[in-house]
This record gives sequence, structure tokens and C-alpha cells, in this order.
Amino acid sequence: MLSLAALVSTALVLVFINQSCSFVCVSYTLHPSPTLQRNTIIAMQSSQCFGASRSNSDAVCAQVRVHYSAANEYIQAHYNISQYFTHNDCIETIHNGRRIQDSYQNEREMLKENGLAIVASPMPATKVNWSERDSIQQTYLPELEKIISRLFSEKIIHLSFWNPMMRGETLEISRQQRDDLYIPTANIASLVHIDTDVGAYEKIQDVLAIIDKNRVRCDSSPSTSSTFEDVADAIVSGRKQFAILNFWRNIDETPVRRVPLSIYSPRYDGDAAFPDAAPNVESSKWYMFPNATRDEVIVFYQYDRERKQPSDLWHCAIEVEENEESDSVHRRKSFDIRAFIVFDEEVSSNNDRFSTERTRPMLSFEESGCFCDKQAAKRTQE
Repeated sequence: MLSLAALVSTALVLVFINQSCSFVCVSYTLHPSPTLQRNTIIAMQSSQCFGASRSNSDAVCAQVRVHYSAANEYIQAHYNISQYFTHNDCIETIHNGRRIQDSYQNEREMLKENGLAIVASPMPATKVNWSERDSIQQTYLPELEKIISRLFSEKIIHLSFWNPMMRGETLEISRQQRDDLYIPTANIASLVHIDTDVGAYEKIQDVLAIIDKNRVRCDSSPSTSSTFEDVADAIVSGRKQFAILNFWRNIDETPVRRVPLSIYSPRYDGDAAFPDAAPNVESSKWYMFPNATRDEVIVFYQYDRERKQPSDLWHCAIEVEENEESDSVHRRKSFDIRAFIVFDEEVSSNNDRFSTERTRPMLSFEESGCFCDKQAAKRTQE
């Protein structure tokens, strides 16, 4: 669906998924020049965030230029909301997520309150081959199951892992099919985006079909004891709470110092949520976790049916320069995978974001795909 010209550039927006491939709404841009990279950084407190110990880290890491243009274009086309984000690009303060998390008792509280957290996760004793699906399934997914059990006290009735992706500054997009042996690859995403606009789907069965097409199976997970038909019935008839979380991990030997992941934790006025209202800019914050290592996992919400839970977290890679004292430049390389979780908890009608009355996009499924192809082509030409 995407042109070859588009495929050689950087993926920036993944928001609306179709039934024939793992993603459709992807915007691209050419890699920024070194001059642009330097100009992106307005002020960087590298001595606090990257050079010092974590206990001395300041609550503010950086002030950088963040690009909202692709997100604004998507929301304008699908929901007829002009300038969802006030500016197409502007200078934003990036807060130190480690310092914020220190103020909570544990990562569970951090995740519940802000929609994101960083979790200690030593690499498995058996070496993970990040490019092979079987290795991910047998070695890495059991570790993520342990993390999920630490983060959630609620009973889980279904768990599926899906859409694995290896990303890096030197990687290009590959388009393997679901049953291929290898993990797809992509470049870093430098424009603000969300991965999946769950509320845009007509019915939960459409969401489950996408997950099933891109699923990495784990025999020990609750997914083996429940069919997707049972899951759909639990969500529709039982009004069970469900969520999609992203698990992001640095897979390089060196802590991430270049283009780290930055995540926006939104706050809305009243009971509103995406896409019915824009975040309150005064109470919403951008976060990053400096020096993320291969023994840590960054977890953040892509969706939660429960309105009160901060979710639909926008995110992107931000440009930061390495410490000048560094002997060499280490290109970022990361692995991310999503988890679809269904809890044995009923969502009240007042807090149900997946109710039949929810706001739907103006574009049809096919029209959304065409829009995203045009957006990709436009970014390629810029």
C-alpha cells in the first residue's frame, strides 16, 4: 500500500490499522541533517540527565522542538478538529521520568497515575535473538508476563502480545508477513504519534482480528485458555475492561543517549478524553527516562477502556546530543511489542470509552487508508 519511496524514510505516525497488514497510517520524513539535529536542541541539561547519577537527576531534562504536524493532520481529517495540538511544532519541556517515578511508592503507582513507567527487567539468562520470532516467544515474552503481574493486581482473563518491532537509526522498514520467522524492522519515529486509535474501529472484533494477524503466541499466557470469540463476548456483553500497552526496550549494550523515546502524559478537563477533547497543556507533561539500559523496560498505555486511566499516550523520538566527552556515537536500537490485556473488571457506563455512543471518525476504513498513503507520500517529498 505504501510506495517504495515512502518505505526508505522514517515512520512517524501509526494510528489506524487495516486488516491486511500490521499498520497503515504511517507518515514519513527524510532523516534530518546534522544542522537540523543541532538546532532541534534548545537547552539540554546533560550534566543532570545523562552525565550524573540518577539520584541527582533534575526533574527537567530538556527543552526541545516537538513536531505535532502529522498528529494534527490525522485528527483534522478523521475528527474534523482543527489544530488539536495548538502548534504544528513548538518548544516543549521534557521532564525526567525517573525523578517523577521516585516520588511514587512503586512503578505500579507511576503507571496508574501517569500512564507510563520504567521497570527493572534484567535480561533473560538465555540470550534473546531480537530478530527472530521464536526467540522472542520463548525467551522474552515470559519476562514480560512477570512484569505485567507486577504492574496489575487485577485478575487478567486474556493476554495477547502482538506487533513486535525492532527499531533503530540505521534500520529500514521491512514488511514481513505474520508467519515469517523474523521480526519486522523500522527506523525511529520522530513525529508525535499514537500507535492505535482503538475507538475508531467499528467493533471489538475488528480490533481482535488485527491483533490475531500480528500476534506472537506465548503458551503460558491466559490467551491460551480463552478464544477471541469469548474475549469479544466478555468485552461486549460483560463490559470488561481492556487495555493496550506498549513495552519498549533498549537492546543495545550502551544506555540510550541519542534520540531517546519521549512520551506525553495527557490530562483533560473534566471527564473528557481523546478524541473528544485536547489535553490541558498546563497539566499534561512530556517525559523521558534518561540512560535507559537493556535491563529496563519502558511501559506506557496506548489505550484503556476506563476513561479515568491516562492512556492514548502520544510519543516520539526526540533529538538530543551525546555528552561531548563520549568517545563514540552509539546509534539507538530498540525493541517494542504491544500487549492486549482484558481484565476481570466491569467498566461503568459513565467511564466507558468503548461504548456504542463513542465518537467515530468521519472517514471510512478505506478512506482512512487512502489518507494515510497520501500523508506518507507528502512527508517523503518534504
